[in-house]
Amino acid sequence: MKKQFLLLTCLLFVFRVHPSLPLWNVGDGDAETPADITSQQRANLFTAEQLAQIRVSEWIDSFYARRAKHDGFNGVVMIAKNGQIIYSNAFGYSNLETREPLTLQSSLQLASVSKTFTAAAVLLLAEQGFFSLDDTLCKFIPNFPYKAITIKHLLTHRSGLPEYTHFDREYFNSPCEYLSNSDVLNMLARRKPALRYRPGYMFHYCNTNYVLLAALIEEVTQMSYAEFMQRTIFEPLGMQNTFVFDPDNPDLPVVPTYDTKGKYWSNNMFDGVTGDKGIYASAEDLLKWDIALRSGLLLKEETLQDAYTPHSTDRYSFAKDKDKNYGYGWRLLRQPDRTYLVYHNGNWHGANNVFARDIDDGYTVIVLGNKSNPYNYWTQPVWTWLQQLKTLEHTAFNP
Repeated sequence: MKKQFLLLTCLLFVFRVHPSLPLWNVGDGDAETPADITSQQRANLFTAEQLAQIRVSEWIDSFYARRAKHDGFNGVVMIAKNGQIIYSNAFGYSNLETREPLTLQSSLQLASVSKTFTAAAVLLLAEQGFFSLDDTLCKFIPNFPYKAITIKHLLTHRSGLPEYTHFDREYFNSPCEYLSNSDVLNMLARRKPALRYRPGYMFHYCNTNYVLLAALIEEVTQMSYAEFMQRTIFEPLGMQNTFVFDPDNPDLPVVPTYDTKGKYWSNNMFDGVTGDKGIYASAEDLLKWDIALRSGLLLKEETLQDAYTPHSTDRYSFAKDKDKNYGYGWRLLRQPDRTYLVYHNGNWHGANNVFARDIDDGYTVIVLGNKSNPYNYWTQPVWTWLQQLKTLEHTAFNP
């Protein structure tokens, strides 16, 4: 099975990700410019766009500079359009004690933004025929006690499983300092805690789902989650500052996290569990991830469209806000034009992150922070300024 997987993976990247393909040069290109536009009009148009981007970049920089000064923002920001950077900057320090500055290459804890990688890995394996999303988890992990829970239930947070981080250490019966994914799985098999509701009934965000998806990846590939992600996603996409946290590897370039007062936030027993969190990446690498998804370098277009489709349209899910939903590893927020903003936030220890993507217009907003600050999620001013660029583009091409 492992050899079969490696062969399929190699074939995938021979045909989809040739090593010489320039990931950073994915953009609109002249091919999308109307054929009847004159050279002078084209020159004026690009000048207007460039000037608008400069102005927007200045506004964004001023916004985050004020935040760094007045509410303690400590993090990295990157804004792009179809893979081309509009704005990027780092504010504050990767280590508050040594005053080492953050950079665009700093590897920060992604927290739940890690779920976008776990979901994509599961979808890739489904494309390659290792399983169907409608298969039950117990088909591959026989000791899993909840026989009706499918892979799709886990992807969409519709399993009804309890949250593993709410259980005390005694419940896991593990002598290790750090719990593992196997510890979580064994706890469920041994203790059989009650489900919150029957599988498929409604959406309820639960980290346990993505821990089990990581366990599924390990089971069908016979590789660790970290090894699979490194071989299949990080290395082929050139994500050199991205890795899965390993508490037994002190050499990993981990950026520490801090509370709101700047006190170091120590790891706890749950930091050994991965799939729901645990991936560290730089802003530069997250943009590579965005480009790979937009360009179809990893997953088929129909798979991506399914991942970006609301999967909780029952009357019980998102009852107070029907403009929100969840796909496969992505949160969805309906925009005024009825399209969806595809995003995922992250929150673990002092990491507060945003990875948001306007699929139709090509904009990407990345905010990674390592000092606890709920205002990191406040990106509406950025989207308001980007809307001005959208308006300029739509007006220019549709006079």
